[in-house]
Amino acid sequence: MMGRTWSVEAGWDIYAMSEYHTIANFSESPVNDSILWAGTDDGLIQVTKNGGKDWRKIDLSDVEGVPATAYVNDIRADLFDANTVYVALDNHKYGDFKPYLIKSTDLGKTWQSLASALPEKHLVWRIVQDHVNKNLMFIGTEFGIFFTVDGGKEWVELNGGIPTISTRDVKIQRRENDLVAGTFGRGIYILDDYAPLRQLTESEMEKDALLIGPSRPVKWFTLDTNHTNTDGDDRYAAKNPEHGATLTYFLKDSLLTDKAQRQKAEKEMVKDKNYPKYPSWEAIEKENHEMPPAVYIEIRDADGEFVNRVEGKTSKGIHRVTWDMNYATSKAVTGVQSSGWSPFSAGLMAIPGTYSATLYKRVKGEVTRLAEPVEFELSPITNAALSNASRKEVLAFGKKIANAQRKATAVNAVLSRFDKTMDSLRTAIDRTPGEIKALESRYADIQKQINAINIELNGFSSQERMGTKPANITSRLGYAMTVTWSSYGPTQQHKDQFEYANKRLNSVSKQVSTLQQDTIPSLQQAVIDAGGPWTVGAPVIVK
Repeated sequence: MMGRTWSVEAGWDIYAMSEYHTIANFSESPVNDSILWAGTDDGLIQVTKNGGKDWRKIDLSDVEGVPATAYVNDIRADLFDANTVYVALDNHKYGDFKPYLIKSTDLGKTWQSLASALPEKHLVWRIVQDHVNKNLMFIGTEFGIFFTVDGGKEWVELNGGIPTISTRDVKIQRRENDLVAGTFGRGIYILDDYAPLRQLTESEMEKDALLIGPSRPVKWFTLDTNHTNTDGDDRYAAKNPEHGATLTYFLKDSLLTDKAQRQKAEKEMVKDKNYPKYPSWEAIEKENHEMPPAVYIEIRDADGEFVNRVEGKTSKGIHRVTWDMNYATSKAVTGVQSSGWSPFSAGLMAIPGTYSATLYKRVKGEVTRLAEPVEFELSPITNAALSNASRKEVLAFGKKIANAQRKATAVNAVLSRFDKTMDSLRTAIDRTPGEIKALESRYADIQKQINAINIELNGFSSQERMGTKPANITSRLGYAMTVTWSSYGPTQQHKDQFEYANKRLNSVSKQVSTLQQDTIPSLQQAVIDAGGPWTVGAPVIVK
């Protein structure tokens, strides 16, 4: 296709400067629209106080610490003070990667550096100021993004997964309070809702810890998990913010083990050429047995009832965690990672309402509250189109399901261990001297009971993937658990299927308990008494 030339009539205002310069950056004061700033490609800036009629040239090489060869990377008028401006300069073409960031509060007559607290070689590309908190600013540097809560006295790095890469542009999306960063060769990164950083004042950051809740009501909705890796481009969707309530916390210092503290102290001693002595074996052994410290946020509902805990990082600085709006799962803890979907994998979702979050640390088994609780709201994004059960009724039914899930997963875990125990008993009976008919009969009877329980709980394993299986405890519970995927609430069929499954589950649980606590241990002891081998789960042989 041939190229086209487009002709557009538009009313352009021309701001002619006193001398010819190529404009590298331009910024208009939002406080006084007559004040304009222009950064040129030869290390100069120019300012006008009358909307461009007259310009005053400012040679930044006259500013202490700024090289004569540096040129302007960015210039930004302050959003709150018409006389204040920020300038980022670049001298890397001369092998100088130092950060040059200066500020003037008197229309460029005098300047001060804001780069003294920045790391070496972090050349500054862009600077942007928050539109609510004048002291909160962000800069994009050669190796990442930094922010300040005190107008540039101290800078804190924002990492959280962004690569170590040149950040060439930084913008603020004001409606959502999102920070958008454009990087060299890597793409675009978005920090969702940075508004909690506005609360990080100088005095707050002197505290040992600080917890900040969501800056707005959390959008409550059930998550669509129907997308798969095989959908391809037909159903492509970019990654959304984490589903749930995102909480921000600050730790003034890292939580270190005794070993980490010792190693840190030893490094300082080596720097001073005061070489440490090797610790005793007893001290090393004690360090090896120490439990690592932990940080977590505890979620409670409006009545103060426990909902969930979310683990966080223990290193100093600012961290974020997201509660997925689910209750802590009551599934049996087996140490085995389940694969694929099962009706017992669904979690109980919290209902809309007010919740609180509290930050805790656990060090050497002692739990300490680190910061005051914060409250936040889960707010549904839509109203139900159909008349349904109340939120509390939905939650009450969900808690019944969660309790059944707790029992069912425990029963399945014990049945799985029965398989290993019975295999061990089979070998032990084969090695038992003398008459073993009675032992064989008891073994066969136990195996029949286990098989019958498995069928009632999970159906015929031989019928897997061979059409529809007759309803069993697991399938009925699985149907009842589908209510957790909807905000509508339980139908009568959900309730009926759950009641039948729960009644049979209670019966099966009693049978499994008897096998676990009496029948199988009794057979294990009988094998030992007959001179056979010990098996896992049996009492230790003391004679």
